[in-house]
Amino acid sequence: MLTRFIPLDFLKILSDYWLFAFSYGLILCIVCNILSLILRRRYTRIIGSSAIVILLISAGVGTYYAYTPIVHHQTIERPEKANGQQLKVVVASDTHLGLLSNKKHLSRFVELANKEKPDVVILAGDLVDDSPKWFNEQQMEDELKKLQATYGVYAVLGNHEYIGDELPAVKQAMKNANVTLLQDQTVTIAGDIALTGRDDATNKKRASLKTLQKDVKSGQPWIVIDHQPSKTMNDPGVSFMMSGHTHAGQIWPGKWMTEFIYELNYGHEKRNGTDYLVTSGYGFWGPPMRIGTQAELWSVTLQFK
Repeated sequence: MLTRFIPLDFLKILSDYWLFAFSYGLILCIVCNILSLILRRRYTRIIGSSAIVILLISAGVGTYYAYTPIVHHQTIERPEKANGQQLKVVVASDTHLGLLSNKKHLSRFVELANKEKPDVVILAGDLVDDSPKWFNEQQMEDELKKLQATYGVYAVLGNHEYIGDELPAVKQAMKNANVTLLQDQTVTIAGDIALTGRDDATNKKRASLKTLQKDVKSGQPWIVIDHQPSKTMNDPGVSFMMSGHTHAGQIWPGKWMTEFIYELNYGHEKRNGTDYLVTSGYGFWGPPMRIGTQAELWSVTLQFK
């Protein structure tokens, strides 16, 4: 109803910023009330003014970190044999391409990714911000087509592709961008490395990892992309698993919640013979801000025997 009088784009921006103002405003309100009780009324005006300044500074700092991406470099040694001996993977997740995580932000990603001269580029889910509407309007496929990788660009679906309920349109958008979308599918890259992209866990009918393993030869290096991090971190046969989804909390103190929920909330860890990587993401959900985290992509060099 409101969209008859107010543009949808404006409502989207307003709601995203309001989410930040409400959540941080609530935290500051609680803190200010406690301080007022301790310090008494004569400091109330100073406390209130300080809260507003803190809110504005937080918004500015958060916006900077959301739009100023960094590249993390990681070298992982694996016991499996591969003809090429090493593979350079650039991975990003949670791009949430849309109105605020826009074409300019995507252009910066492409620039940083290409500088790494990757063998393969991985987009680990939550590709668009629920709907591909803004992706298509800004013709972001033109930017994604500029990615340069020896063996191509691969992606998986995230939970937000299902939230938007526009899967056919998302798939078409990725196809137009020359991005190969893997849904419980395995391809072979670099001659002898198996790359499996899992459907998101939102789809309760997705294939199990054990079922997907049937497409992988014994002893073959096996790379898996799964938007949501492994719950058990016990995935026999998997060499390297890449995930996102957590945003590492995105805005403090969200990190406390994601660390409680997920076995591995962020970063690289080797467990039960598998190397796991969970990235905090390149884009953002809701407010275009990151506090305690930063927009990022990873450049991972896998070294095989």
